[in-house]
Amino acid sequence: MNKMMESIRDISNLNNLDDLLTKILENSLSVIPVADMGVLWMYNEEDDILMPKAWAGGPTEEIQKMRMKVGEGIIGKTFKENKSIILHTFEEMWQECLTISIKNLEHFQNSYHFKTLQSVISVPIVVEEKTLCALMIYQNGQYPLLTTRDQELLESFSDQVSIALTNSRLFQHFKEQNRILIQRDEIHDTLMKLSLQNKGLKVIANEVRRMVNLRISIVDFTDNSVYSSPTNWHKNTPFPMMKTIASIKSARFKTIDVSVQKKTFYFHPIIAIDTLIGMLIIDVNEDQLNHLDKIIFEQSSTVIALEMIRQQSLTDSFYKITNERFQDFLQTKEYSHLFQKGNELCIDQHSYSTAIIIQLKFHTSIHFMNMQVHRLVSDVKKSFQHHAPVVFGFQNKVTVLCQFPQHIHTTDFAHRLQMLQTNWQFANDVSLQIAIGTCYNGLDTISKSYSEAEKTLSFLQSRQLNGAMHYQDIGINRLFLQQSTEELNTFIDEVFLPLQSENDRNLMLEETLLAYVRNNRSISITAKQLYIHVNTLYQRLKKIEEKLKISFTNPEDTLKLQLACFLKQSNMSLIK
Repeated sequence: MNKMMESIRDISNLNNLDDLLTKILENSLSVIPVADMGVLWMYNEEDDILMPKAWAGGPTEEIQKMRMKVGEGIIGKTFKENKSIILHTFEEMWQECLTISIKNLEHFQNSYHFKTLQSVISVPIVVEEKTLCALMIYQNGQYPLLTTRDQELLESFSDQVSIALTNSRLFQHFKEQNRILIQRDEIHDTLMKLSLQNKGLKVIANEVRRMVNLRISIVDFTDNSVYSSPTNWHKNTPFPMMKTIASIKSARFKTIDVSVQKKTFYFHPIIAIDTLIGMLIIDVNEDQLNHLDKIIFEQSSTVIALEMIRQQSLTDSFYKITNERFQDFLQTKEYSHLFQKGNELCIDQHSYSTAIIIQLKFHTSIHFMNMQVHRLVSDVKKSFQHHAPVVFGFQNKVTVLCQFPQHIHTTDFAHRLQMLQTNWQFANDVSLQIAIGTCYNGLDTISKSYSEAEKTLSFLQSRQLNGAMHYQDIGINRLFLQQSTEELNTFIDEVFLPLQSENDRNLMLEETLLAYVRNNRSISITAKQLYIHVNTLYQRLKKIEEKLKISFTNPEDTLKLQLACFLKQSNMSLIK
């Protein structure tokens, strides 16, 4: 009874599980004095085998070499069937031993000298409704002495082992949770110090790499910058394209196909105000990443988001000031003041200048729209580099002032704008509206180029066109920039609606008028193009004059028809 009480008290000892299990086993042999030896077998789920965890009564270290399969021998059978077994005859024990491998049998016989094995008891140990162990005692002598009463006692000790294992598990779990919480606080404090000290994303990347000892990159979607540790490791690795990265919305592993190579990365999104603003990328396989590493990435993502927002706020303030200065510069007429304000914006007075306005597709999310503007400004700076002293975003537009040491034709930098448009379209699945003013020399002509860019943008908007357009390419449409689409459509309808009645449509009066004006009122060319006789063309033209109450000999009427046909053709080309 004293041994039983002592064993129960020992259950609360959490210092050393192995010593506790051995002591419980020794106490069970004391309470069951006829038993000579006992072994506690623990199941290893990874290898699917039972291994000696504790033993008492004299076995040597040789017993540690045994590896019992589930169902192998008495131990394996007890574990598999989850019920206790008591055997009293040599024949019963021999029958059970037939399933033991020769190797395990040799290790067992070398570990303990069995004089005359008479009886054994084996009981399962269940923890949280799952069998984890098997406890077995052996009795040598002349007669079998182990009884069902001993079996019940051993089952009570198996319950103690179960409690001890449960306590140990809970203790280890809480201990691990406490360790993780402490480390989490340390990680958070370290990263927050870096953020408060304004060290920047590169320093944060280096610190995260030091913590996890893995190659990492921080991708900032606000300007498409990449901060890697080690520096530029991603340039020598099959790194995913920006469009692929931006499509990942939750932390996960993803295998990327790059050319003929496959590469697995761990992606952790950087999110602020429900908007994806960046990505933390780790060069690691799934089996290499532990729970603490994921906590580090979770903590660092918050700090990285704060750093990105801080940088974005500073940039927004800079854009606001630059916009105010540039608008003030455009309004200035007196040259000395113009020169002074130009110096503040780093505008060279001797260069040739071109103003460009780029408009993005409007988005209801202000934060998303703001991030898109930041990215576009970054792309523009990469495209024009030192040729763009003034680049800033405002609302959903980006204003660019390009300068060159000599007069440059618009086609000379059209390639850069086309590449900018193509790359943006590919990365974002939306087009840009790019309006380009004329290239002029002198500070006082910059406002003129900017005004032309504004008019060009207005034309793109009214026609719902995307892509790049120069002011010169608007042509005669400059006369109609101040007219609304409704007014222009009304003017077109005044000419063409009277020609679209059922009978007149059969005569193809509309097509005839368009061809006649397009061919500069040439009768022969128009008739040939329409595959009709000249007399037929004259009849149609006479019908048109009657319908529209005009005369082709009247210059004013002719001009009206030419303008209507031009606008009609413009609208048709836009629809196509």
